[in-house]
Amino acid sequence: MMATQEQIDAARRHIERLRDQHANDVTALVRMVDDGALKGQAGDRLTADLRAWDKGFKDLFTRALSLLDSLQPTDPAKGGPTR
Repeated sequence: MMATQEQIDAARRHIERLRDQHANDVTALVRMVDDGALKGQAGDRLTADLRAWDKGFKDLFTRALSLLDSLQPTDPAKGGPTR
């Protein structure tokens, strides 16, 4: 079964919400560490890990949104893809 345009749009909104929430959460964590919540080499390693994790998730969200862009929605009235 293929997705309707409404389902694709809902998925896009959900992915964008998750992407924004992730960005806010990671930014807050990096700020906490940078402000001295964890000092020294451990803090530096955590900051580097958080930045790598952030990049990985940003790439994942970008790929997910690209996949949605490639979908051909079905026409619910006809049961087939729209063009």
